[in-house]
Amino acid sequence: MNRVPSPYSNTARRLHWLIVALVVIQFITALTMPDIGPNVVPGTLINLHLSFGLLILIVMAIRFVHRLSHPVPLEAAGTPPWENTLAHLTHRLFYFILLVGPFLGWASASAHRLPVSLFGIIPLPALAAPRARWALQAGDVHAWMMWALLVMIGLHVAAALYHHFIRHDTILRRMLPGR
Repeated sequence: MNRVPSPYSNTARRLHWLIVALVVIQFITALTMPDIGPNVVPGTLINLHLSFGLLILIVMAIRFVHRLSHPVPLEAAGTPPWENTLAHLTHRLFYFILLVGPFLGWASASAHRLPVSLFGIIPLPALAAPRARWALQAGDVHAWMMWALLVMIGLHVAAALYHHFIRHDTILRRMLPGR
């Protein structure tokens, strides 16, 4: 495979793959933890889910600031305008979901009287009063956003593979680690 110059810095690529790993861990904990309800007792999986959600928020905030200070073109040569528009929209949605989603989950945890801390080391304040209706609804929005994120990830991976194997362009290779 030829070396492909990438407009993405090493930092951008590392942050991308760190987010990928954290989101995979997050989905695993989400699928294995008990349902959050009025009588849920905080346990290891719930605490891990909340902690990894906070970690995603922190890393995404760093990634967002890095992206603003190191902009890169998403377009590849010869890409139709509709693909470029879709790429921009998709990236904005990824940032939105991964920056807003953790706050919604945190608010929901607060409404369910679940303590939120970063791996039990740094306790964080509640974002909502116990049983606050808006925060309980935020938990539902959080769940739907995460299912949407899962669909978007599938489409994102499919698009990267399409560009690599069908279009034979550099879209996938420029984000691969170690380039």
